[in-house]
Amino acid sequence: MRFPWACIAVTISGLSLVTPLLAQEPLRIGVLSYRAAEHSLDHWKATERALNAALPDHVFQLEPLDLAALDRALAEEAVDFVITNPGHYATLEYDHHISRIATAEGDWPVASTLVSTGGLDTLTQLAGQRLAVVSPDAFGGSQLVRALMQDVDARLPGQVELLVTGYPMQQVVDAVLDGRAEAAVLRACLLEELKAENPARFATLQPFALNAEATEATGCATSSAVYPGWPFAKAQHTSPELAKEVAIALMQMNEGNLWTVPLDYQPVHDLLRKLQIGPYARTGPVSLREFIADYREWLIVLAAALAFWALYSVRIETLVRRRTRALDTANAQLKQEMIDRQRAEAADRQHRRELEHVARLSILGEMASSIAHELNQPLSAISNYAQGCLLRIEAGRFSEEDMVTASQEMAGQADRAATVVKRIRAFVRKRESQMAPVDVRALIEESAALYAAPANRAGVTVGVHVAEDLPTVMADRVQLQQVLLNLVQNAIDAMGDTDPEARSLDIRAARYDDLSRGPGICLSVRDHGHGMTVEAMDHFAEAFYTTKPEGIGLGLALSRSIVEAHGGWMRAEAPASGPGLRVLIWLPIEEET
Repeated sequence: MRFPWACIAVTISGLSLVTPLLAQEPLRIGVLSYRAAEHSLDHWKATERALNAALPDHVFQLEPLDLAALDRALAEEAVDFVITNPGHYATLEYDHHISRIATAEGDWPVASTLVSTGGLDTLTQLAGQRLAVVSPDAFGGSQLVRALMQDVDARLPGQVELLVTGYPMQQVVDAVLDGRAEAAVLRACLLEELKAENPARFATLQPFALNAEATEATGCATSSAVYPGWPFAKAQHTSPELAKEVAIALMQMNEGNLWTVPLDYQPVHDLLRKLQIGPYARTGPVSLREFIADYREWLIVLAAALAFWALYSVRIETLVRRRTRALDTANAQLKQEMIDRQRAEAADRQHRRELEHVARLSILGEMASSIAHELNQPLSAISNYAQGCLLRIEAGRFSEEDMVTASQEMAGQADRAATVVKRIRAFVRKRESQMAPVDVRALIEESAALYAAPANRAGVTVGVHVAEDLPTVMADRVQLQQVLLNLVQNAIDAMGDTDPEARSLDIRAARYDDLSRGPGICLSVRDHGHGMTVEAMDHFAEAFYTTKPEGIGLGLALSRSIVEAHGGWMRAEAPASGPGLRVLIWLPIEEET
């Protein structure tokens, strides 16, 4: 079979033309895919067809990629052109030196919409809530809403917990519907598209149409302002001649995707600069100007606080100096008052000693006749023994044995009188208080020499009941003796109108532990006299209050002050049975360790 050489030549020529086309690498256009890859391919398919038709010498191929994959592709020079959102473009322009050659026109608006199921009234409601985003680096899917929150409150973005779902963007609304987040960020108009595709699932989602102007312009519920459309950019390694041909082809498209000359992306840069992300992220030392710009409000507050602190310090210093002078003056006055008080206390102690002395003299004055009678007995006995001795001597009937007996009797009576005088002198002598261990039993026995005579004269029987093995008390013996004699004398006086058969006086001493003050000894004097009325009981031991016609009301008051000075207490009470009054004195003791 013979073949025409002309046909063979044409076939060979055609093969020579087709082979370079088949061998040529396609020009890859990296497209940011915010939904499924099929959606991106379908959306930008018209641009791919138009470029392949306008430039038949090249093969253009769309590559749907997410943010991170698109960044890697440019770094590896795996794509020749890029279609992405304006925010991402600004970052890629800075990192990989891409340059836009056209801007999408009449496409979906570059804006964000906040959606939730419970309705959102203010952005501040997001504080403490979870916000679903595809990526923190997504321009319409995160950064625009972050800028809105920052405009409301600079601290608000940090108070919102981000739930990053990744692409496709539909996953953010799934997170809200599944209860994993309270709100989500969508690209503007995507909510309307989702509801059109599946109204049953997405019907409960409600948009937060914060920007009324953008909502009216786009026809979709929009939360942020609208920014320039997506750019078509060339990679750094793509030739300018090819980029020029592509740009011309894009401008000539009149159906499907429409393109126009590159628009002004300054609003995008302003937003990135405000958020300090992308090309405006801080990577090195912060300059003073940047520091002041970042923290201007805080610096103003700090300056105001420092100024206030300086003024406050000056005021405090002035007040301190003024109050120091006042304290110095007050301290001097206090020292003088302390000196005056010490003098007054010394005078009061001296006055109290005088009153005690007067009280003791007053007690002796009341007992004077009885004491004189007590002294008169031994003196009369001595006189009788002396006269008897003289008569026997004159009669010559005095033996040596009689002389010894008479001398012993006279010496005994003289000792008896001397003891009474000695105790009286000790009782009335002016002296300082002398604290020493005092045996209560011995104190009562010594006092008997002074109260026995007035008791006998008044016909009063005195009964003494002292418990065995009583501990000693730290006290002034003479002062306690003064208190006991004063109580005994008052008891004797109270029984002046009592029947002689009923005139009895009980003196008791026993161990008694006070619940609030601890262990001690209780000394009581109980009479069978007329007692005290309720009104008189209220004024018991009150200075200058007395029920005696000739009394001055100092005896019991001094007695109480003496007892209280010893750390004890004195009170009166009606006896459990019978008439009269019972006066109790409690004195503390120290427990033996």
